[in-house]
Formats: sequence, C-alpha cells, structure tokens
Amino acid sequence: MNELLKHLPAQRTEPRLWVERFELFREPDPEHLIRTISLRRGMNVIWACEPDESSRHAGIHAAGHGVGKTSLCLLLRYCLGDSSKSIDELRAELISELPQGGVGAVVHVEGKPYALFRHFNAHREGMVEPGDDLASLLANGGSMAYKEFETLLSGVMLSGIAPRTIPETGQVIEWRHVLAWMARDQAARFKGFYSWRDGEGVGLQRSRQDPPIVLRAVLGLVDNRESDLLARLRSLQSEQEAAQTAQTNLLREPSLIRGRIESEVRVWLEVPRDLPMVTNDLFKDSVEQEITKTQSKAEASLDQLNREMAVLEEALLQVRIEYKQVKDAFNAADVEYKMADAARLGDEAAYKQLAKRREDLKSLTGPCEHGQVLFQQCQHIQREIQTVSFVDKRDQNALLKNAEDWTGRAVQALKYRNDLDVPLKSALAKVAAKENALKAPKLRRDTWLVEKDRGQRLLKELARWEQASGSPEAAAQVVKAAELCAEIQRHIDSARTQLSVVQHERSARERALGELTDALARELLSNEAFGAMDVRDELRPFCLSLRGGEAFRVLEILLGDLVCLLDASNSASAFPGMLIHDCPREADMGPRPYADFLHLIERIETQGYGQDVPFQYIITTTTPPPESLQVLPYLRLTLDPSRDDGLLFKSRFNQSAYAQVGIQ
Repeated sequence: MNELLKHLPAQRTEPRLWVERFELFREPDPEHLIRTISLRRGMNVIWACEPDESSRHAGIHAAGHGVGKTSLCLLLRYCLGDSSKSIDELRAELISELPQGGVGAVVHVEGKPYALFRHFNAHREGMVEPGDDLASLLANGGSMAYKEFETLLSGVMLSGIAPRTIPETGQVIEWRHVLAWMARDQAARFKGFYSWRDGEGVGLQRSRQDPPIVLRAVLGLVDNRESDLLARLRSLQSEQEAAQTAQTNLLREPSLIRGRIESEVRVWLEVPRDLPMVTNDLFKDSVEQEITKTQSKAEASLDQLNREMAVLEEALLQVRIEYKQVKDAFNAADVEYKMADAARLGDEAAYKQLAKRREDLKSLTGPCEHGQVLFQQCQHIQREIQTVSFVDKRDQNALLKNAEDWTGRAVQALKYRNDLDVPLKSALAKVAAKENALKAPKLRRDTWLVEKDRGQRLLKELARWEQASGSPEAAAQVVKAAELCAEIQRHIDSARTQLSVVQHERSARERALGELTDALARELLSNEAFGAMDVRDELRPFCLSLRGGEAFRVLEILLGDLVCLLDASNSASAFPGMLIHDCPREADMGPRPYADFLHLIERIETQGYGQDVPFQYIITTTTPPPESLQVLPYLRLTLDPSRDDGLLFKSRFNQSAYAQVGIQ
C-alpha cells in the first residue's frame, strides 16, 4: 500500500464536482419531500439488498432488482445536465405517477455549492440558487434558471480541457461527452472502456477514434505539438482530397465529353451503340456515314422547301398588291365622303383641313404609283385641285351657296366607299391565308437547317476534344495535378512521421499515470500482476496482465476509471473528480475481485487522504458490499424491496409500466 500511496496525487482537497445531497419530491415543496439522500466526498455505496423470503415481493425483486438503483443514477445525471434517451424515458414514466414531481440536489462546483431543482416535466424550467438551502430555493425560487447553471457548469468543467476540439474533425468537445464517461449507462454493461452509452452514443462524429482523444484531452495528455500536427494532417488530407478529385476530373474529362457527344449523336440518329463512329471500309456503315446521309437528306429537303416557299412568297406578294390597291381606293373614297360631308355641314375647321390637303396635292411631283402617270396628268388629282380651297370666309360663303351640290357628292362618295368594303375584307383574308400557308414550310425549313448543321457541329466538337485531350496543354495540366498530389502526400508522410515521434515520446504526465495504473493493479491483485496504460489504444487504454475472462475485463475498466478519478486531484487533469458506477458487479464480474476493488478504494480513502478526500465515488450494488462498507460513512442508502418505504420512491408504481426503467 505504501508504494501505491507514493503515486497518489494530492494537489486538491476536494473534487471539482460532487453532489452533497439528493432529494425527491412529489411537488416542489418541502412538505412533499419523498426521500433525502446525503452523499459525501469519498466512496458512497447504494445497496439494494434482497427481499425477505417471507415478503410477497420476493420473487419480483429477487437480488434487489427493480428498487430504484438505476433511477437514482439517472436522476443524478439529470441534475448534472445529462439529457440522454434513458433519462427521457424515465422522466416520461415518472410524470404519469408524479406529474408535479421533481428532483433536488446540492451540487458543489469548484468549491461553490448550488441548490437546484428540476421538474420531471420537460416543459417546466428548473431553478438554481447559490448555496446549499434547498428549502429556501423551493420557497422563494432561484436566482437563475437551470439552463444558466448548466452553462456555468459546462464552462467550469471544460475550462481545463486542451485542446477543446477534436483536431482531425474540428468537433468541439462538450460537457455531455465528459459526463457520459464519468456516469456510464448501466445498460452498457461495462462492455468496453469507451462503452459509455448504450445504443445512442454520445454525439461524437467518430465513435471509435474520438473517445480516446476526449480522454487524453481531459487528462491533459495531448501535447501541443501533437495537437498542431493532427490539425495540420486534417488540413493536408482535405487538400489531398481536393487535388485528387481535380486530377481524376482532368483524366476523365476527355472520355466523359467524348461519351456525351457520341451518346448525343447516336440518340439523334437512332443508331445502335456498336455501330463504329468512323470506318475506312466503304462497304461498312458508320456513324459518320449516317451523319452524311442525314445531311444529304436535309439539303434535299431544304431545296424542295425553298422552291415551295418561293412560289408561296410570289403568291403572297400578288395578294398584298391587290389588297393595297383596294385599300387605297377605299381610303380615297372615305376622304371624299368626309370632305363633301364637311362642306355640306359648313364645318369651318374641316374646310381648312381639307383645303390644306388640296394645297398639298398641288405640290405633288413625279409619277403616281397607282395609275403610273404623272400627277399633272392624273384626272383624280386634277379634279381634287379644281375643288375650291377653303382659305377665308368668302370661300365658305361661296361654298354654302353650293350646299346642294356637296350633298350629292357626299352621298355618291359614301356609296362608293361602302361598295369597296367587301372587296377590302376579301383581299385582307387572302393575305392572311397566304401568310398562314407560308408558316409551315418556314418551320420545316428551320428544322432541317438545324439537322443539316447538327452532325457537322458534333463531329467538329468531338474532334476538338480529342485533339485537346492529347495536346501538350492538357498533358501539362495532368502532370501538374499529379505533382500537386505527390507534394501533398509528401507533406502528409512527413507530418505522420513527426506525429509518430511525438506520440512515442511519453511525457512525464503519461509516465505518472502509467505508474499509478501499475501500482493500483499490484495492490489490487498481487505483485505478480501489473497494469499498463496506452491512452492511444482505441479499445483498451488500461490493461491488466492477468487473464481472468469477463471478470477481469470489467475489473480492468473499473481500474481505468479509478486511475482517472484519483488523478483528478492533479492540476494537469480536467477530470471532474466524480464517478458514478451503476452495478458493475452485474456485468459478469466475479464477487472476489469486486470486493477487493471496493476494499482498495476504502484503503485509498482512509490511508491516502483522511478527511480531505479529493474525489467522490458513487456505486450502486445488488451484491452485499464488504462488511466494513455496510455501515456509515460509506453506506449512504439501503434499498429493500420487502417494504414500500425501502423503495427509492417509497411506493410501488405500476409494475408493467415501470419494470424496464427501474423506477421501483
């Protein structure tokens, strides 16, 4: 024992985190208190004894099962901010029996006590007050919400962890990761050192590689050089992935583009995949020949369409000329009618407007496009010019004397205009019909133009990419990409070599932990046994030299946790100094090693620390603990299924609903 005591760190006199009191309530009121459990620094045993044989519940609760051990551990975790699936299931069941109930605790964080209360109902906020007065907290309410306390607790517990992120992934180490380690799920059955939660995991991205890094970061075993090298490796590997992707794309691009072009050609031509693109044999078909045939067909169709369109366009031109002639005659008759009607009504403004038009007619020169004669010889123009020009009042008066004549002219012009209305509509319909007849050939012509150019375009594109893929420029790009990949790989190899050297340089901290592991193993088993620590081992960071099946495998895990718990008093460690083990004896552990393990912790507490115990160890058991631990100060609670007040909640709940969550 003396040899072991030499290796025990003693830089702290109390744990960074420990629970002084735990209370269950039907309602958040001291008068509705169900149970109080006083806890201490050092070892705290929660014993679920077997029921009396005379008890009617002996068969149901044989070996102390179903009395509330696991529920106690889950609710302790709940007070410390755990939100795992098993806790949610327990709270959901408790709400049915205790809808207003909750759990209270006095928790010490770095020497400062906090009274807290959390409802079983997840929709109700918990409350916290500095100090250890739970009654005052329930009577007056807390000065902070539980979420504020949870943030404070997380910040304090994580403050000494370095690095705060997993170097390879960049994931931040959180309080829930450490809490999962120091308060394992009983359902995980102590299957492995890193089996902290059963099924749901702890939220780390890599279930195998990351827990060892969390352990080393918490224990202060990650060298700054190692952390920097791991981060550099992560960055280099990302660069390597990007460079390899670029290189692969450069190598695959020509074949991918060729495949796309060939596929487009074959789909367009509707030819089989086994038809060669080109061939030198005049008697064998190829895609190139199919393209030539398609182009010839397109050219022939285009010639035919062009001839059809020429005929249609000529016909359209003729009907447009006819329409324009009828339209001009209609417009002239309309003007004639409006002029005569205005003169008949004596409209002075209209007089002046028509007079100006006639003055414009006098100034016309050259041939008339309708009659193909000179304006001076056009009878219609000359007749209009001879009509009086309404220049002044005298012209108007003279015109009024001839009102009867203008009335006759207006009637005649109106009749002429109306007679032209039907021919005008007919001419317009002919134009529309010819234009519609021209649309279909135009569309077919545009389609064949695309077909004519498509084959040559695709072949030229294919030839261009084939030429580019083998060009010096393309080859230079591939070589450059390969050189970049090789250079990054050299940097990775160099970083891995440096990392290997750093990791094999055992630090003083690591040697001290290894010596403590060995001293504990020798004290627990014998001087013929030894313990070893390899914190980089992803499965068994703590090893025992003895072979004893599952019994010693579980003992190996407990011993590793004990090493970390005792080392928590070292200022270099960020471990909380608190450990909760729920029934490790049930995980196929033999009774003798189990008893020896508990005796070892008892001796460490009494001989190594006395009153200033720097750790808190809470263990539940269905196996009777050694006689020296069946009394105060070690035994903190005895759960007895023989009577109702011996259950955690001092009452029996619905058996079928709660058999699996350990409420009773």
